[in-house]
Amino acid sequence: MVGMQGESELDYAKLKDFLSFYIERYMPAVEDLPLDKRPMAVCEALEKKSMKLAFTGLRQAINDCVEMSLHFAPAEVEKFDLELRSRDIVTLSELRRRYSKSYAKIMKRGRIKSETEYYLARNVLDDPTEKTPEERELLGRLISDYEEGAQQGSA
Repeated sequence: MVGMQGESELDYAKLKDFLSFYIERYMPAVEDLPLDKRPMAVCEALEKKSMKLAFTGLRQAINDCVEMSLHFAPAEVEKFDLELRSRDIVTLSELRRRYSKSYAKIMKRGRIKSETEYYLARNVLDDPTEKTPEERELLGRLISDYEEGAQQGSA
């Protein structure tokens, strides 16, 4: 998992809000678990023991959400991001940028290899959360290179 060192309590609260909303939307089977075994209850129990443990567990849960969401259609990600943004919750696209192993591989490799990677990069670029100018420029170039290659492949 790509790290998130130095989170503040505010970051923790925003990530917890994301996890709660994601579970509500995409994991209805959680309702069948005993109350004390549900992810948000486990998170709150960890908070009482150790905030360090709670951060670690929350980061792992967020990473799982990011990985589970990689199959989402681009329109689904866009719609979910809009709902999150309207509630002042960190977007899925931003969390993908921070946590996704796939995104990290794209950036390290400097090339987009598949349509799935293309849409991941596109959603991250289109998400209005802060990125460095260098990251925006690299994403734009990778996306453009992939689109040119795709057009040449279909010609």
